[in-house]
Amino acid sequence: MSRKVIFFDIDGTLFCPEFGCITDEVKQAIKDVQDKGHLCFVASGRPYGFIAENVKEIGFDGYVLANGANVKYHNQDLTARYLNSQNVQELISKLKNRNIEYILQTPTLCYLDKSNQCLLDFYSHCNIDFHNLCHDYNEDEVIQRTVKIESWTKNQEELDYAISCFQSFLYELHPDHHSLEIYSKEVSKATGILDVLHELNIDVNDSYCFGDGPNDIEMFETVGHPIAMANAIDEIKQRAEIICPSVQENGVAVQLKKMFII
Repeated sequence: MSRKVIFFDIDGTLFCPEFGCITDEVKQAIKDVQDKGHLCFVASGRPYGFIAENVKEIGFDGYVLANGANVKYHNQDLTARYLNSQNVQELISKLKNRNIEYILQTPTLCYLDKSNQCLLDFYSHCNIDFHNLCHDYNEDEVIQRTVKIESWTKNQEELDYAISCFQSFLYELHPDHHSLEIYSKEVSKATGILDVLHELNIDVNDSYCFGDGPNDIEMFETVGHPIAMANAIDEIKQRAEIICPSVQENGVAVQLKKMFII
């Protein structure tokens, strides 16, 4: 069997919010797949600073991060596509004018003013290790290395204003209608996956992915074999080759065993 590469979303795919963890069954299945000679990558909207130790300890071969802006392989950056610094400067100046909270995310750490209590409270529920949050920094310097931004709006007026400032970027509004991800129009999980396939010389027909949410759509339209969780949104299920059991039912482990282990 030729070497395969499998890309995994985190939240709702690997990480089960109801359990508050990635189960031992899923961790073991990933290790077993790697022992067969295949590669396992995280593919997440999160930056590296937001990948918790309970994810890193699994020992993934690499990461497609910040919606494809940063790709890591064996702890080295394959690609880092920074946001246009002038556009970032203009955006955060506008956000500051309305006291809208934001965080700058780089390929290493995340940078957040410690007065941004709404974002701090939000991240306390997101399986994030707070030692990767830096509060003492030179913002002008960090802007040069920013791959993604997130912000928090307290009400509809702030949300409408923030969205009006995003013309140079793509954005995703979370279901809470407060938190937003802001990223380049030129990246997605798909571009990150294509970077991996190109750099490692792997045919697209040997690529697989697991996902459940809206920022997985481009990934599902790129890999050779997209697999949806049973808890996935309809747009993901419609693009799936296979629908596996839900994250609560260890769907990743069940499907990996069927395809690569048993």
